[in-house]
Amino acid sequence: MHKRITSAVLALLVCASAAASSVPQRIQAADSYDLEILVDADASRKPISPYLYGVNSDFRKEEYLYAADGTSARQGGNRFSGYNWEINASNAGRDYLHYSDAYLVDFDKEQLAVPGAPALGFAREAAAKNVPYKITTVQMAGYAAADTAGEITEDEIAPSPRWVEVKPTKGSEFSLTPDTTDGVVYIDEYVNYLVENLGDAESATGYQAYNLDNEPSLWSATHARMHPDKVTCEEIITKSKDYAAAIKAVDPKAEIFGLALYGMPAYLHFNNAPDWEEHSADYDWFLSYYLDEMAKAEQEHGKRLVDVLDIHYYSEAKGECRVTECEDPTHTSCIEARVQAPRTLWDPTYLEVSWLADNYPEFMPVFRRVQNSIDTYYPDTKIALTEYNFGGGNQISGAVAQADALGVFAENGVYVSNLWAINSDFSYQLSAIDLYTNYDGNGSAFGNTLLTASSSNIEKGTVYAAIDGTDESRMTMVLTNKSVTETQNAHITLDSPAEYSSAKVYGITGDSSEIQLLRTVDNIADNQFTLEVPAMTVVQIELTADDYTMRGDVNEDGSVDAADVRALNDFLLAKPDAVISAAHAELTEDGSVNAFDLAALKKLLHSWGSEPAADDRVGYWATKDGQWRIRNGMGGQTVTMRFRAQAGNYLKLAYGYWDPNAVNEETGNAGVWIHGDTTQLGKHQFDENGELLLNFTIPDGAKSVELMIYNYTDESGDTVVQLEKSAVALDSVTLSGN
Repeated sequence: MHKRITSAVLALLVCASAAASSVPQRIQAADSYDLEILVDADASRKPISPYLYGVNSDFRKEEYLYAADGTSARQGGNRFSGYNWEINASNAGRDYLHYSDAYLVDFDKEQLAVPGAPALGFAREAAAKNVPYKITTVQMAGYAAADTAGEITEDEIAPSPRWVEVKPTKGSEFSLTPDTTDGVVYIDEYVNYLVENLGDAESATGYQAYNLDNEPSLWSATHARMHPDKVTCEEIITKSKDYAAAIKAVDPKAEIFGLALYGMPAYLHFNNAPDWEEHSADYDWFLSYYLDEMAKAEQEHGKRLVDVLDIHYYSEAKGECRVTECEDPTHTSCIEARVQAPRTLWDPTYLEVSWLADNYPEFMPVFRRVQNSIDTYYPDTKIALTEYNFGGGNQISGAVAQADALGVFAENGVYVSNLWAINSDFSYQLSAIDLYTNYDGNGSAFGNTLLTASSSNIEKGTVYAAIDGTDESRMTMVLTNKSVTETQNAHITLDSPAEYSSAKVYGITGDSSEIQLLRTVDNIADNQFTLEVPAMTVVQIELTADDYTMRGDVNEDGSVDAADVRALNDFLLAKPDAVISAAHAELTEDGSVNAFDLAALKKLLHSWGSEPAADDRVGYWATKDGQWRIRNGMGGQTVTMRFRAQAGNYLKLAYGYWDPNAVNEETGNAGVWIHGDTTQLGKHQFDENGELLLNFTIPDGAKSVELMIYNYTDESGDTVVQLEKSAVALDSVTLSGN
């Protein structure tokens, strides 16, 4: 737990309206910007997974977990692919000379003699620290280290005496004293050993989940002495089914995390698996294929085998260098790229600078594509990021990016996430986790129900808001200022029946990685106030309402749900023993409890439970003045383009695209750039508001679609004046009809 400093370190300025009916006065200081923040407590709500704020193990025997108040903990990584639980030997692979040694027990002889010692110690420490969700890794590559004798040479590639075979099932009675002489390690026996020593998935000390190995598409590179051949699609599907079934036979309540893929090439084609071409015609990427195969496996086995789709995400965004590799706090371009990087996961209008964006823009934003695959091929599969990092662990930009990412995870329904450390000092990232889980040092945490919150400029500042259950008496808000140089004047409006009277502002600044109590606010009026947030800062705002009645809590059980609808309905029907709280049931404020209140309660619950409107935005970016590229994957769909320029002026448009299937008559090769008479979009005039809406159906299979301005003109009177194309802005591209 980090030390908290409770003083007004930064003299954060908080203003409130002088009169209850007035809007706070807005005085913009030099080097500052205004940001409108709206939290709508009546709009859609969604539960936040309690396991979102997780970390990975650092593998030290004395203390496995990092100093963060995490809610989930994972034991995994390259070291566990070749781990032999019977003798605690593991192999480093290419991370360190393909060494087999006792690293996972810190070379301690006593621990070395205890089967499964790393898993036992990790689970017990996590339980002692009240971590509710624990994940460990099982081995699927086929072999595990047979000794702790050091480097494995090329002539000792598995199978050899330096390795023991790994199998999913033993097929005979389990033993708590494993046979170390039979040349085989059994995973179901390992899981049984853990259950017998720690308890099952429903116990406080047991493991709630098992990772099916780690980054399997890279085994032939990371563990070339253990699995020298590239993994095929068939191999990973077969092993996923066999090992998941073996684990669930022993610990049926445990959840299985499938794949743990390292990045986009693995998501796309399983890192060019030898047999991917056999399936690529039927699936848009490997993730869809895997989900479909796991759905079929459920039908075969009569139960779900893989519960969670696990992907790893290390940002590839670049400034002067890749954000996960840049530790220089003077590299402003890296800092700016880092704090924007989480947008690649969710924002269809954003395109980062990276080789991924250059080559695979159609697969961004990532969460949208992943969720679409789940909805299509295996509904109700959960999403996890058991390894991720946006860099900057030792500086404030890392805290800002980390806090923003956790909000993005919550909004996109991520089930489990676990930060993986990529440098020795990542105190700012750990503090960002604590900002959600223990911001005051006394266990106060971000709420568990996400509210609808919006920022007028997500490039400069993002906001996430939550309450506990349906109780609006306490609201928490995480607010970022991503600007490197400008102070943020956040004008905050809270649309809620709760009247918030005061707030405490906790934050992380560039002065220290410690969470500090920056300011208290005592003069909020009409649920509006202005908060001045310094450049490159992230804050947690805890708002409280002194006089609060939970509207709709008819039965006074502390929450608003279907039980309250039933209770109010029974009361209105004058059923015997129907007792309600009139103060909580009177939603329409007409002086009585009646059918109108019942209708209002149903409407309230519907709005809370309804999904937010579908995001119909389509990603695009400027390639030059007057020319824009629309992201791939839109073939056959109709989009609406909104242009902005001077009212009354004219725009002549066309488009071009790459047809990968057409044959070039000159070369005889597949692939032709299409641009000519058939791709003209005509001449159009901007309306009196300076807007032009144009519908455009993208040809089937079209790639690299480019919109191009031919002419932008002022045709007043008898003259035609050619104007600069740069004066035309493309404001948005959206799916038509949405």
